Amino acid sequence: MVFDKTLCSSVLVLLCVQLLAAATTKLVPGLAKASVTNINRSHSNSAVNNFPVNGLPPLTYSTKKYFFYDEEATFLEAWNLCREKGQRLATIESYQEHVAYKEQVEPYVDYETAHWIAATNMGASSSDYQKFYWITNDRPVGYINGFSNWYDGEAPNGSDLCVATYLGSALWIYGSCTSASPYACEEPQDV
Repeated sequence: MVFDKTLCSSVLVLLCVQLLAAATTKLVPGLAKASVTNINRSHSNSAVNNFPVNGLPPLTYSTKKYFFYDEEATFLEAWNLCREKGQRLATIESYQEHVAYKEQVEPYVDYETAHWIAATNMGASSSDYQKFYWITNDRPVGYINGFSNWYDGEAPNGSDLCVATYLGSALWIYGSCTSASPYACEEPQDV
């Protein structure tokens, strides 16, 4: 007898929820259509297409969109070329951004490709050579949450160095800012 009452109550609650959902959809007809559109959005130009079934981005998702250019340029030329395109030299300030960058760079790399990103220690005094900063927003590398991704495990100790990502691993390597290399830009975001 108790089971019958529980089953009956459950069925009634389920019907009420369905009626409420149907009434809400009728009140705001564009709501259901917009949700379906967002979930089924095509990301054909991006390797980041990992929305789960509920349509919400996972915790490791980054909204940054990176652009990769095969044209070789020095670090400062790359910075300027990004600006001319309405973009800025790429920054990777968190693990989430690293994952997004790594997924987006993969189609653009071969066995010799490194892309300039916005980290440098140009102008640092000899006691601060291991302190790199992002030239695009003037924040120290690791400022937000301590993230860095050095190939050797730590920042190099040399003067006037600029940073590039290494192949598809997106690990950070360094070199002379006057060396020519392909570069990566990103859409500017409010800081």
